Amino acid sequence: MSTEDDPESGSLDALIALYCADRDKVSTLANERLALLAIQMTYLGLAIIALSGPRPIGGEWVAAFSAAPLWFMNAHHQILVAAALTRSRSVSLLENRLFQRAGLPATQRLRIGHRSGALIRDMSTQPVIFKLQSSIAYAGIGAAMLSFTVYALVVSASTAGWSSPQVLMASLFYATFAVASFIGWRRTAKMPRR
Repeated sequence: MSTEDDPESGSLDALIALYCADRDKVSTLANERLALLAIQMTYLGLAIIALSGPRPIGGEWVAAFSAAPLWFMNAHHQILVAAALTRSRSVSLLENRLFQRAGLPATQRLRIGHRSGALIRDMSTQPVIFKLQSSIAYAGIGAAMLSFTVYALVVSASTAGWSSPQVLMASLFYATFAVASFIGWRRTAKMPRR
């Protein structure tokens, strides 16, 4: 009997295809996040060099807004994390169905497939040491971004003054992005995982 004649087999094939597509997308999103992080760190290093001379390259306006690309990349990173969480949930749901169809013992569920890695990646289920490492990683990235933002404003203000239009506009811009980022990451952290 062909797959077309057996609805149960077709259903299994469809589940497997959906599962593979979602697993591939989760992998792609992880690679995109790593690449974005590498770009952020490279940009940060180059921008520090550009601002470190007696007069910043590009002048005070460029100096004041030189942290803006980091905030744009942070916003995109947040979207990638939210997309990955959504896909991970889909993978878990499909994997549960495949697990049931395979007839594997329920005692093995947390040791097989996506859930086995999620126990380490998901901060709500991580062992304490990994929660600490995840907190250090995210807090470190945030601290570097905030520190560079302050540094960019200080460099601009050192020649133009704190009440200059570029410093005031950049400060308002960064404050707006910081609030939006905080709200966004908070909502992302509350997204359902399974």
